[in-house]
Amino acid sequence: METNLIGELKIMKELNIKPNMSALAREYGCDRHTIKKYYENNGIPLRKKSSRSSKWDPYFNEIEALMNKKHVTKRSVYMYLKNKYGDALPGTYDGFKAYTLHKGMTLRNHTKPHVLYEVDPGKQLQVDWKENLLIHLRDGTEILFNVFSATLGYSREHVFIYSSSKTTEDFIRCLIESFRRFGGITEHVLTDNMSAVVSIKNHDKTIHSKIRQLFKDIGCELKLCKPRTPQTKGKDENSNKFVKWIFPYDYELNSEDELIQVVEETICKQCNLQNNSGTGMPPIALFKKEKEYLKPLPAKVLLESYIEEHHRSKVPPTLLIPYGSNKYSVPSAYIGKYVDIYPIGDSIYVYFNKKLIAKHTISQNKINYNKSHYEESLKKNIKNKEVDIEEMAMNNLNRLQRLGVRKDNRK
Repeated sequence: METNLIGELKIMKELNIKPNMSALAREYGCDRHTIKKYYENNGIPLRKKSSRSSKWDPYFNEIEALMNKKHVTKRSVYMYLKNKYGDALPGTYDGFKAYTLHKGMTLRNHTKPHVLYEVDPGKQLQVDWKENLLIHLRDGTEILFNVFSATLGYSREHVFIYSSSKTTEDFIRCLIESFRRFGGITEHVLTDNMSAVVSIKNHDKTIHSKIRQLFKDIGCELKLCKPRTPQTKGKDENSNKFVKWIFPYDYELNSEDELIQVVEETICKQCNLQNNSGTGMPPIALFKKEKEYLKPLPAKVLLESYIEEHHRSKVPPTLLIPYGSNKYSVPSAYIGKYVDIYPIGDSIYVYFNKKLIAKHTISQNKINYNKSHYEESLKKNIKNKEVDIEEMAMNNLNRLQRLGVRKDNRK
């Protein structure tokens, strides 16, 4: 009945006919003053604005600041807040979306439709780079990096691996590390025509010999997408959306080590627990089934033969592991444990049990402590709260650097 009344009032309004409020009130059984409000508002009654505050209001300024950062999505902002505040956060993601909509904080997503397809478990791994990502540390230091993204075609289980470059050696290192983390190998790997994998000349594609030999040795087929068709590996393209969860951490982290942990552990774990829109289930649930269909990993010796100069070292109390004639630090938690050292390009990557625990640029300095590793160690040894650990670390590191220079000059 209310719908009929509103429709009739709209027609009268359009025809500039003044309604008989009393007659309409008798016909529809409602107050004439209500009908007058409907008519004056083009058939839509004015609603009193609620003065109720929202549980999200204390976070308004922070949400607004985060959503003004480049490349973020609503989901990435919510997950950042969830990591930061845990159970203290006042609601679910749906509640968060409703609040941002109510406050006019909307984001536009531009997507192109494409046909979905499915594969059997254990068949396919889709891999890609998320390139040239820029994050600032709290002190303003810029870190330009890449993320190797690997996604199983059936379960959508993801692996993210931090990398400072995108060379052929990086691709091999990250692919082997992905297989290690999945615990097996798929029948084929699907990727695009990235320069780390192929050379293209006069429209002819040539797979790099080292890549071709790797796939032959591990018994896996390499498949390349057609140029300019990223939707072919859409499951991994979708995983790259999760990489955008990194951007709320801009100016929020203290070191590159913290960034690596966010990429490879925090965000990777979160996206594998997130319901996938295609399957309706979190990847981790389907991965339990898919893992049974993966082919066994080749011998460790074979895999490591593809990573140049790889070697192991036991971490001493100084935190310093050797590479070449110089030494580089790792976090104190790994004292007494064996770590794997992989030099790639101008950097070394240090792993412990499939986990990247440190990365250093190869240096001419004899001693190369990461500032966060050094500060962490001092905090464990110095219990006096009045001591400025950060200042002490900076002074000691400067002395060590000068000592290294003097030693080099004596040669």
